[in-house]
Amino acid sequence: MTIIAGIDEAGYGPVLGPLVISVVAFDVPDDKANCSLWDLLKDAISDGLHGRKQRLAVCDSKKLYSTRNGIKPLEDAVLSFLGLKGVKIASFYHLLNSLACFDREVIDGYPWYTQKDYALPFATSEAVFVNYIDLLQHSLGKHGIRFSHAASCVVAVREFNEQVRSCGNKSTVLFNNSIKHVAKLLKESNGNVELLIDKQGGRNTYSHLLQKYFPGKEIKILVESSEVSSYVISGKKRSIKISFAEKGETVSLAAALASIFSKYIRELFMVLENQYWLQLLPGLKPTAGYYTDAQRYLSQIAPMRQEKGICDDILIRIK
Repeated sequence: MTIIAGIDEAGYGPVLGPLVISVVAFDVPDDKANCSLWDLLKDAISDGLHGRKQRLAVCDSKKLYSTRNGIKPLEDAVLSFLGLKGVKIASFYHLLNSLACFDREVIDGYPWYTQKDYALPFATSEAVFVNYIDLLQHSLGKHGIRFSHAASCVVAVREFNEQVRSCGNKSTVLFNNSIKHVAKLLKESNGNVELLIDKQGGRNTYSHLLQKYFPGKEIKILVESSEVSSYVISGKKRSIKISFAEKGETVSLAAALASIFSKYIRELFMVLENQYWLQLLPGLKPTAGYYTDAQRYLSQIAPMRQEKGICDDILIRIK
């Protein structure tokens, strides 16, 4: 079997809220490793919301999530795929635990997160994603494919700021946290790996960064360009092909699904942050945390922030 995996993030650009990086992986028969998973699983999965009929939409999370659509298309995908692994998510904290991104000490450092667990699903219903699970099981089984791995890394604001101060820029923070997923994926799986990661911070060369995390391994550069940079890391028993692609979530179903996991988790965190301030300031318009609207939001909550003694370092990113 070949492990087809994808890594993508949500929240790289905002001023408020966490950065979330997720990885998902499929075990695919070797003779189908070069096939598009969208093509193989077309009976159950659509590459968009339009014309999908009863199929599950899996594509770039920015195409799924909007003011009109809300969080439901993201939630349908995340809970359906976790359901394939026999995981029935009951709450926000349960979701974080299931994806190995729950750290009580970190959560408790934020008044809007600590002891603020809430029930899931948030916007969909169990009946909906149970139907999707049945479709996915049939389609995956027909091709001998297995959804094998899902994990997320949440870098909350204070932790993000600490890491930026330590390494100097946020693109390195993104790379460092992404590569941790690779190490865990390799530890928990067998077979050769083909991994696609969305390009990070406009960088085109990654060999020196990969060498740092894979000391002593031979790293072969396949291509380095503005569209894609690909490498093969050879080991005694297997190889890893890692590609960093521009708009990777449009060319890899695994990367698209990783973007959905990341966006869903980030939005659930933002629900808590907005609820916290709305309870203190009824009528406050929620924010997604991006620069322009974040300035409006910060201005409106400023007097209450001072009253509550909320320091900048847990609320506002330095980059």
